[in-house]
Parts: sequence; C-alpha cells; structure tokens
Amino acid sequence: MSNLQDLVSKGDNNTIWQKYCGFIDLSLEEFMEIQESLLLEQIEQLDRSKLGKILFGNNKPKSIEEFRKNVPLTTYDFYDPYFNNQDDSMLPEKPQYWICTTWKGGTHPYKWAPYTSSMVKENIKAFIASLLFATCNGKKFNVTMKPKDKFLYGMAPLPYFTGIVPYGLKHEFEFEYLPDIQTAENIGFEERNMLGFQLGLEKGIDIFFGVSSVLLRIGEKFQEGFSSNKTINGKKSLKASLRLLKGLIKSKLHRRNILPKDIWKLKGIVCGGTDTRLYKDKIESYWGVKPLEAYAGTEISIVATQTLNYKGLTFFPDVNFLEFISEGESHKNLIDPSYKPKTLLLNEVEAGGIYELVTTKFKGGAFVRYRVGDLIKIISLTDKKLGIKVPQMEYVDRVNSIIDLSAFTRISEGLLSKAIKLASIDCNKWFASKGINANNEPYLHLHIEQNQIKLTQEEIKELLHYYIGELDDDYKNLESMLGRKPIEVTLLSMGTWKKFRDMNKDQINTINPKQSEIAQLVTVSERLTIPTSKELIS
Repeated sequence: MSNLQDLVSKGDNNTIWQKYCGFIDLSLEEFMEIQESLLLEQIEQLDRSKLGKILFGNNKPKSIEEFRKNVPLTTYDFYDPYFNNQDDSMLPEKPQYWICTTWKGGTHPYKWAPYTSSMVKENIKAFIASLLFATCNGKKFNVTMKPKDKFLYGMAPLPYFTGIVPYGLKHEFEFEYLPDIQTAENIGFEERNMLGFQLGLEKGIDIFFGVSSVLLRIGEKFQEGFSSNKTINGKKSLKASLRLLKGLIKSKLHRRNILPKDIWKLKGIVCGGTDTRLYKDKIESYWGVKPLEAYAGTEISIVATQTLNYKGLTFFPDVNFLEFISEGESHKNLIDPSYKPKTLLLNEVEAGGIYELVTTKFKGGAFVRYRVGDLIKIISLTDKKLGIKVPQMEYVDRVNSIIDLSAFTRISEGLLSKAIKLASIDCNKWFASKGINANNEPYLHLHIEQNQIKLTQEEIKELLHYYIGELDDDYKNLESMLGRKPIEVTLLSMGTWKKFRDMNKDQINTINPKQSEIAQLVTVSERLTIPTSKELIS
C-alpha cells in the first residue's frame, strides 16, 4: 500500500484523507464495531501470553461483555514488577521500543511501556491525521504538506514517547528535521532549541510538534530577546540575514520584541500535554498559528485529536479499546478502594459528563483495562457542523491522587511526604493542590499547619522546592527547562486542622481536596489569628 509521500506526490488527496482522516466520518455504530473487532483480536493475543494468563486465568473472555465483567481494572502497580526490568517474556508480542514516563519519583521514578511495531504504525497513522488537520487550513481534503518540509524538533527523544515520531514517520514521509535526529538526540534541551532556531533562520520552518509547555517556553525565550548575532558554525547566510531582517522590521512596526511569527509562517502546529488548554492562546500569539491539540500518553499512545475546527477532540477507533468510569463511580471507589467501579462504553456516555478513562491497548499491547489516571469531559455527543457522529471530548486533568504540572512531572502524596520529612518540617497536617497563576501557569500549592511556629512561609517554600527536586528530576527540569519555580506555600494557623475536623465529618483528600474545603480551611485559619476582645483590651 502506498505511503503518505507516494500519495502526496501523486496529488491523491482523496485517498490521503480517507486513509488517515476517514475516522471522523464513521457513524457511532461503525466506531463501536471497530472497537469490538480489535478487542477480540487483542484478547486472542493476550491469551497466548504469560500476562494474559495472569489476567484471564483459565477463562479467556469470549465476548466484550465477559471481558468487562471478569477481567479486573488495572493500574501501573500491577505491571511494575514485570515492566520495571523490561521483561519481554510476559508480553503478547515482542516490543520494538520500551518507552518511559515519570511515575512516583524517588525509588519509582519511571513507568515503562512496551510498543510493538504494529502499535508504532498505528500511533504514527494517528499522528499523521493530527498533522493533516493542523496543516489543512480548516478545509477537508486540503493537503499542504510537501516532502522535505522543515520540521522543528521540539520533541523529547527516545526513550520518551515523542521520540517515536521521527523514527515512525520516516517510513511514511520525508521531513527535514531541525536539527537532524542524530544531533537532536545527543544535545540538551536549550542547545537543541537554539540550534533549531539557527537552522530555521537559514532554511525556514514549516511544522512544529511538541509538548505545549515547551512550545510556550520557546516563544517566551524569543520574546525575552532573540540575538541577531546567532550563527550556524560561525557563519550567517544571506537567507538567514534577510529572514531575520524582515522579522525585525515586522516587530518594529508593532513596537515589540521580535517573535517567531515575524520570522516564519508555519503550515501547522501540533501540541499536547496536560495543561495545553492554558497555553494555546499564548502559543498562537507567539507563533501566529493556532495549535492543534492531540491527547496522548505514554501507556495509551494517541487517543484523540482536534480536527478541522480546533474544538472538541475526536477519539481514534483503532488505537485503544475505550471505557469510561463516571464521576460517581470513581468517587465510590475513592471512598472504598474495594468497590469495583462500573464502566461505560463510548456509546453510553452523556454530554457534559466527566469520566475517568480506562483503556486496553490494541496491536499486541500490554495494558489491559488500564486506569490511565486522566479525567476527560464529553462536551457533546456529535459535532453537527463537521458532520462528526461520535462524542467529542476535552481533557480535564489528572485524577485526585496525582498533581500533574505541565506534562513534566506527576506529584504524589508519597513524594511530598518524603520531601517534607527530608526538609525537617514539623507539621501537624498538610494539603496539596494544583493552582493556576495570573499567567495561566500551573503550580503546586501546599497548605501547611506547623506544630510550632518555626519556619516562615518563604523558608518552607524554598526547602520543599529543593527537596522535591532532589527526589524528582522532572520537577527540577521545570525550573531548568521552562524557567519556573512552580510551588507556593500557605501557612495555616495552629489549631486549624482540629477546628476544621470538629466542623466536618466527611473525609478530606490530602492531594487535591475540593476548592470549597481549601477555602474553609483558610477561613478557619484566618479566624484563629483574629485577636479576641480580651486580647484587644489587654
């Protein structure tokens, strides 16, 4: 079968669209038929593996109903004993890559995910769909990508998930990466970006893909001051000089520092990451192109993508088998861990509903009924304007037990407990939540009640920032790579927790308590600091 480059060379846009983007024309019934067919194939593969024997026992599911009824929901803790050492012998199919992401920090810093060659192909096919949507100018069947288009390398290299992209794409389409893959994988983040800019001045930039927080930081670095003295190997070509001069003229006319959009006119941007919705407007203001959001993860590959109108995300039918746990069921399980939450399929979700995502990997994958830890919202059951007949989603956040910051790090209760202990902070009670500052940047917010007033708010903030970074390299990278110190501390008056507990019988989460509960804690704390009438008289 022809790959993307062959089809582009032939100008066969209809075939390109049907092959890579045709899933948006499926009816809900057709979507569910694909899901069921691929899951039954995956069950057969799993049943022949050690992992499948552990999950199924001697009762291989014969139907989707049996699969959902008898196979347990899983989390990464189940897989860690096998995957931590990258044990291929457990798997339904030998992987082409082992891909990693952050996990708990400390003694469990990484999660590992096996990717078969079939999974890589499906992931790349889905990624191409996102590229086509991002570069088609909102017009169906409009293919603007050309061989040798300049692709700014904003990706984390292997063994991280985004590192698969250039290796998978080489079988489909010939991009020119800035810098080239080998160079990019052997230099650091800052150096890679600067070299990419320098090459972009010489050759131009057509396409950009990366984590949204990284795309934003690159734009910020530009705004902070782009040096016109940067050269490639000590030389500045006429092309680079002219491109930069045009950009400088544009920026002067607008009376501001030069921005990427003054220098380059990109065909498209694809971005992802947990806080993408916070950054998209700023990215567009820096780059002059609306970024198209794709929802993906290390264990789950690409799950969904925005399409022609850059609104809701449409699920891919052939990457994962999709199940959804409603908020109510998730809450029951949170209160009682022994409770087994019921799941829904895509044809059972409701508009406006918020759900915890559960996935089973197709194509010889290893994750089965896997609780990803992500919350998504079904914003509508269709997109009538585009004629899309399947539910549309948007990413909400991580589940309550984890605080995800800019898709860089995941902060757990265990990690924070260790950091507080290492910092020798004598506290009676603490709570951690995710905040958003005035610049739309996420941060870790801790409310702490000390047993005795020993440390100031700023001292605690600096200590925790240091020790969290010592325990978790990805947290440390937030400062070194994105230029941010993503932590704030609020001190609670002594006696706050006792007073709050006397007023409330319900449990309160240590990680991500409700905003109403945080507000009540702060109110109680403030009242405890107000002097009594006797104190005022004295």
